[in-house]
Order: sequence, then C-alpha cells, then structure tokens
Amino acid sequence: MRSVGIVAGFAAIFAPRLPAQECGSIRPGRAAALGAAYVAGEALLVAVRPADWWPGLPGPFRLNWVNGGGSPAAGQDYLLHVTASYQLSQGAALAWRWACASPGAAAWLGAATAFAAGLPKKVVDGFHPAGFEVSKNLANAVGAVFPALHQQWPATRMVALKAWYWPSAEFRAHAAGEPRLLSDYAGQRYYLSVNPARRPGAVGWPRWLGVAIGHGSSAWATAPVRHQWYATLDLELRGLPIRWSWWPKVAAVLDQVHLPSPGLRLDGGRWTAGVF
Repeated sequence: MRSVGIVAGFAAIFAPRLPAQECGSIRPGRAAALGAAYVAGEALLVAVRPADWWPGLPGPFRLNWVNGGGSPAAGQDYLLHVTASYQLSQGAALAWRWACASPGAAAWLGAATAFAAGLPKKVVDGFHPAGFEVSKNLANAVGAVFPALHQQWPATRMVALKAWYWPSAEFRAHAAGEPRLLSDYAGQRYYLSVNPARRPGAVGWPRWLGVAIGHGSSAWATAPVRHQWYATLDLELRGLPIRWSWWPKVAAVLDQVHLPSPGLRLDGGRWTAGVF
C-alpha cells in the first residue's frame, strides 16, 4: 500500500490542469472518473494474490480492538498504515483538485478517499483470523487526515511523515517463507520529519534541511525483535536551489521518502553513529 500513495501522487501531480476560471465547482465527469479509478484499484488489489491478504477459509465476523500487542513488528505495521494513508491522501487530494474541487474541499475529499481505500480489506479481514481491527482503521484515519490538517492550518506543514525501505536480509533469504514485501518490517523505517522552513513565511532556516525521528525493527522471522530508534538529519529536496520548471513537482513526490542521512541509531541500549 505504501507504493500506492507514491504512484497516486505521480498520477495526480502530472495530470492535466484546468485553467482556474473553469473550476467554479467539481466537474461531475471527472469525479466519476475518480470513482471508477477507486473501484478498479480495489478490484485489482483483491485480484492480486488474495491468499496473501486472507489466508484460510472465512468464518464468523470478528471485531478486534488491537492486534499484535506491543511488539516492534506490530508497531511497524501501524506506522505502515499511517504513512501509506498519509501518502495516498496527498495524491487523492491532488486528483480532486484536477476534478475542480477547491483546495480545502480537495484536501478533505482526499482524506476520505484514502480512508475508504483501506476500509474494504479491513471489512473482509473481519471474516478471517485477523478480525476487523479497529486500531488499524484508526491508524488509517490518522494518516489520511494529516494532509487535510496541513491545508487547514499551514503551520502544521513543518511536520511531515516520511518512509524509507531497503530489502532486509530476512526478505532476501525468504526465511521460512517470511517476510513478504509488506511484512518486511526490518527493511522499513518510518520518520517524523520536522522542518520549520515548510511554514508559510518562515525565515532563518535552510529550506533544504530538516531533522527526523525514526523507528525501525531489527528483525522479525529469524531473531528476537528489538525496537530501533533513529535521530537524523533530513534532506528536503523541494528546498534545493534547482530552477528547472518540472523540479518542484518531482521533488514533492520524492520528499515522501527519507533519504539516508547522517544521524544516530539506538538499538538494544547502544547508540551508533552512521547514515540512516
């Protein structure tokens, strides 16, 4: 799901724009096209290896408030839900702007679209061992609403969510058939990025430089799992002095990713300096 947000962002950012005077209200044809894309996307996700989503036979509907306890791997799964919804919400908001919604309406429609994207799978989960996980749906809602808050209160833009992924040794070895791509928690890192220069009218801080607090996990399938915490610098590509006309659009998508930067890692009570 993480890649869905980035792909949606690319598609929406480079979609053709209408002149401002033609956008007095939402264009029904374009709204219908977005609805059709949503339905097609959900159908495609179900069609691609459904056994990975829903192993075993369905049974009675089950409601789970929290699944996975406090393990680091479960924490990574929650952060995956938040970050994927955050990215998808931004892409969907741009798509609604293409459909001529106002900036504020597009942001909240994007949030609703991102939340709706994850809901059908969770409903079907309710008929399988995982159950309908209320906490995971709340995680989806938090990630989806965050970009709308950026639109409503621009000062919140100084805080952003970013992700980084590199296949872990476990994934490359496919230990005991696990982990799969989405559950390769040891290869995933999630960061809370802070850059005061993202605020409108901000001065006195380099636009290209932020700081980030991140979380990862040491392993999953082959060894005891430990929390890994990161404190690093964070490169903001939109702040680089690059004058190409297409660069801001590309940089806006690439800035969903935390590029490895100098920092510290806390793992098992031990601090390590490096590039994370």
